[in-house]
Amino acid sequence: MTESVREKLIATAASLFQKQGVRATGLAEILRVSQTPKGSLYYYFPHGKDELTKAAIAYAGAQSENRVKRTLASDADPTKAFTHLFQEMADDIAASGHLNHVSISLIALETIDEPELQSACAQVYSRLEILYTSKLIEIGIKDDVARDLGQFIQATTEGTVTIAATKQQPKLLLKTAKQVTTLIRLTLANQKA
Repeated sequence: MTESVREKLIATAASLFQKQGVRATGLAEILRVSQTPKGSLYYYFPHGKDELTKAAIAYAGAQSENRVKRTLASDADPTKAFTHLFQEMADDIAASGHLNHVSISLIALETIDEPELQSACAQVYSRLEILYTSKLIEIGIKDDVARDLGQFIQATTEGTVTIAATKQQPKLLLKTAKQVTTLIRLTLANQKA
């Protein structure tokens, strides 16, 4: 299926924002990279860059959410599923050297003073927390504990992804995966005790 002009603009903006940041990416660059005419940008996004940024956040968030859903569903054992997820992220950072389709943390940090864009980022983070929490509840971790652990996994993932990309050390994600899986096992063992 052919990608629409609007979708091309959003995907290009999301990719560039994740690589180099929102402020460092101009509309002219988005148009050039997406190979779309200037009129298309203002046709689809009459309110300019903020409107496009919000759409790019939703797009990038959906990419991350789809990855997490798919990977967590790939194995009933959450320790294996989380290990696969962190491995995929490490592989992506190793291949590209940046956060594309792995994290929206660069976008989130740059939009902290813009409430509407910050809210869009917060919604992505909340949906990811829910995915992690749901996987933990599936294996029998109590709801309140699973929510806390899901939030911790989300925060740890975002932090590690950012550090791994910054240091160009994607294997840091594998170390984090080991710690997360240990924590999951300990939580399950404590509940049974």
